[in-house]
This record gives sequence, C-alpha cells and structure tokens, in this order.
Amino acid sequence: MLPTVVSTGRAAAAAGVLMTAGIQGEWLLDPQRDDGTVTNTPAFALLLTLSTLGFALLTVAVRGLRRESARRTRPARIGAVLSLVGAGLLTAFGLVALVTGVILDAPLELSFLLFALGMLLLSIGPIMWGLTLRRHSPAPGVWQLLVLAGAAAFAAIAIPADPWHDVALVGMFATWSAVGVLLLRNAHTGQIPAAHRLPQT
Repeated sequence: MLPTVVSTGRAAAAAGVLMTAGIQGEWLLDPQRDDGTVTNTPAFALLLTLSTLGFALLTVAVRGLRRESARRTRPARIGAVLSLVGAGLLTAFGLVALVTGVILDAPLELSFLLFALGMLLLSIGPIMWGLTLRRHSPAPGVWQLLVLAGAAAFAAIAIPADPWHDVALVGMFATWSAVGVLLLRNAHTGQIPAAHRLPQT
C-alpha cells in the first residue's frame, strides 16, 4: 500500500503547484479582459493547461486519499465523495474554458458554473471529511489541512473581490500541496499507521 500513499502524495503536491502557477500566471500575464475576452491566446492556453492538469491531479489525489482513509462512516464517505466530485468539476471547468476560450476567444459561461459548483463542493467536502478523520487521519496533520483547504475554498467563494479572492484560491491550492508533502514525508519515514492502510487486493 505504500506506493499508493506515495503516488497520492505526489499527485496532491504537484496539483497545488500547477494550480497556483495557473492563478499566479494570470496576475503576471493578464491574458483576458475583465469581460472574459481572450487577448493573449498562447498565454491563456498555457495557463489553462497548467491549471487543468492541476485540477486533474487534484482529482487523482482526492481519489487516492479516499482509499487511504480508514474511516467508513457516512459523514466521511459523503465528505470524500463531495471532494472528489468538486475536483472533477474543476477539471471539467478547465477543459471547457480552455477549448471554448481558444476557439471562441472567450470561455463559455457554462465553465464558470462548473467552477462555482466545484469550489462549493471543495469547501463543504474537505471540512466534513477532515473532521471525521480527527482520530483516523491517514497521516498526522492531514485532517487539519483538509479542514483548512475547505475553509480557504469557502473564503474564495465568499470574497469575490481581488486580490483577496485569488489569495484565498492560492491558499487552498497550497494547502493541498501541503497535504501531499505530509503524505510523502510520513510514507518515507514509515510513520503512516498500519491501521490506516487498506489491505492489498
């Protein structure tokens, strides 16, 4: 099971970096007008590709973390599923925004609905999931970071004004990277409790 922990940790750590690169790149390159019109197609495509890869890796990481979590209570299952669906919706947002933004010179409005729903689920799911793992965390500190990731996602929704919206987003992304780093550190030091590992199938 240790290779699964490592792959989950790597996916989470890389997801946070890629998602942050996409957001930070928007600040630096500013490839869109305020109305969403794409003014720099290569930069827009690059940043959306980075973000979408990050969202996809986040989906992989959430799926792996769900497998590593020993808790099987109903709140734990619901929180994990909400987190997984939320990450999947962000991936769908990235794909739709990338394709329509390049073809139509502006992302389709539907993409922003996918983003909003994904962020909503990623604010509720990780908090619910993390709180159920207080005594059954797959690695020390992970449950606190899940709660923090959910809180940061909620802040990004509740505070639409820049730069605080983007700051909250980056905080959420960085927290998921921190989850990955914790999993990797504990995997390499052998500190992941055996009780929290699933049997080999």
